[in-house]
Amino acid sequence: MDHALIERFTKLDKAFHERTKGGERIFARFAALASLKSSKSVEALVEQSFEIRDKLNEELGLWRSPGRAMRIVFAASIVSSGHSAKHFLGARNALIQRKSERGGRSLSQGGSCAALALTVAGGQPHLADNFYDILEAIAAPWWRREAMREEVLAAAFTAIGVTPDEAISGLNQARNNLITAGVPKNHANEAAYEVALLKPDESQLAGAWTTLNLAVRGRSALKHGLGKTGLAILAAHGDGQATADALVNSFDTVKSLKPRAAGRTAASLAMRLTQAQTGDTSPTSAARDLADILAAQAAMVATIVAVSSATIATAS
Repeated sequence: MDHALIERFTKLDKAFHERTKGGERIFARFAALASLKSSKSVEALVEQSFEIRDKLNEELGLWRSPGRAMRIVFAASIVSSGHSAKHFLGARNALIQRKSERGGRSLSQGGSCAALALTVAGGQPHLADNFYDILEAIAAPWWRREAMREEVLAAAFTAIGVTPDEAISGLNQARNNLITAGVPKNHANEAAYEVALLKPDESQLAGAWTTLNLAVRGRSALKHGLGKTGLAILAAHGDGQATADALVNSFDTVKSLKPRAAGRTAASLAMRLTQAQTGDTSPTSAARDLADILAAQAAMVATIVAVSSATIATAS
């Protein structure tokens, strides 16, 4: 277990919680996760995150996405990636405008998650056309569509400059590798959108998948909170035993936090904390480094949107 990273997470968690209240606290906890890989001090991160959150509130008002409580997660991600509220808002507006001009499907959450992914990954608003070209290429049939995962991945691919053909090839390769490793097809379809950028090592996937499934036996909250999709995403990091150990230790850390995190929230937090500990520590290129950051941060946004409605009462 990376004790320094765990300690940093607990400090960030405490600092963000001290600035929030009631139903916002679960979002503050995910903001702490989004800040983990930044080199800024805890104090600077929290202060700058709330400054950007206030700017988002001014520009977006009460009703536009992301919701007011969720904006601290977006702000922390923006600060940690070294960008500004202006950059995010520019990307969001460009995606909305280009969608209106091109037609086609509406973006989930008003395009906010796609805009955040584009911003965190270093993409520019003028790439909106490229984003929609890639999104059309990687979109699943409507009956098994994972809209937010597709949009986050399309934004990431856009930022690193891949073509639509390269994007669909990378996604298909990730999916096939997961299925070959033993991941059930429907879960492989979902997980592939989060791991395509990581280019998982095919030789380690099957062993990691098996080890992680064994690690969560007897841990019902963790097993059901993550599901097979979550375990498949973690397996893509390889080194199954190290990942399994980090997952169990991360879950214990999350359960010890005050106020207490429970259910799917605790499992999701443990999963993202594990990813932060088991990421590629010696990236071979800037694009691979970017993929590691994006998988831990942008995918987290998709998770919090999915679980927030079910957990907000617990957080309060």
